[in-house]
Amino acid sequence: MDPALHDFGEFIADSLSREVLETKIECNELIVAVHREAIVKVLKFLRDDVNCQFKQLLDVCGVDYPHRDDRFDVVYNLLSLTHNRRIRLKVRTDEETPVPSATGVFVSANWWEREAWDFF
Repeated sequence: MDPALHDFGEFIADSLSREVLETKIECNELIVAVHREAIVKVLKFLRDDVNCQFKQLLDVCGVDYPHRDDRFDVVYNLLSLTHNRRIRLKVRTDEETPVPSATGVFVSANWWEREAWDFF
């Protein structure tokens, strides 16, 4: 395990102690589980904090775990070119509860509307 990555995960958990549920490292990647209602705050922090500078949202995707009550994970993959780092955020939700939109933080979160508009 990369000690710097572990320390970075601790920095995020300490800085956002109320918003972060868990940090872990899998396959040498930092994964941060976040409270659903705090995702916008966490994304803004990771974008704007000088120690983070995750200025690029690379991907937003979802995973379905039918056996769980909160069966869906919304997954955000971010990149910091400044620090040459990636981070993955995960938020759990169910069929009824929407996840706050990331479009106010990253324009790229709205890619599908632009693509659909260009297509038509």
